[in-house]
Amino acid sequence: MVQQIINAIVPVAITAIVAMLVAVIKALGDAGVAYIQKKKDAVVTKIGADTYNHRLTVAKSIYGAVDEEFRITPTLDKTIVNKQAMFDEKIKKAIPNITDDEIAQLRQAVAGEVNKGKAAIVGQTEDIQGNGLGTASAPAAAVPSVTAVTPPATPAPVVAPVAPTPQTPNT
Repeated sequence: MVQQIINAIVPVAITAIVAMLVAVIKALGDAGVAYIQKKKDAVVTKIGADTYNHRLTVAKSIYGAVDEEFRITPTLDKTIVNKQAMFDEKIKKAIPNITDDEIAQLRQAVAGEVNKGKAAIVGQTEDIQGNGLGTASAPAAAVPSVTAVTPPATPAPVVAPVAPTPQTPNT
């Protein structure tokens, strides 16, 4: 009689224990998958930020080189177009897989940071001082001499940025 009771209870008990183990293992597995996904997202975010910061550093150094190239010029309209074209060309050489939209965003970010606190140039519509600098089509003879402007003795060197070293996330 006792043997019959044991024979009836044991399969039910084993089934209940197995069901509890399956539930515990599933819960641990789900928690592990969620943890790994969070770590992966954090690494992807960090890589994206590092890539952006690297590109911004490269863009700043190129912007400085282009700005120095066009530092003294008689016409503003052609200078802006030429500066943008040179910036685009140099950034494409430095970062080959960059898109035109990303270049425009980087140019605006660097220009905003460099020009912070400077007055905006609204446009060249009149020659108020009569020096020929007020129009984009001023003849070369009308442009005054720039001998009074002395450039710095040694321009700041443009240093190529160092690629960030990859770091492993703490687990």
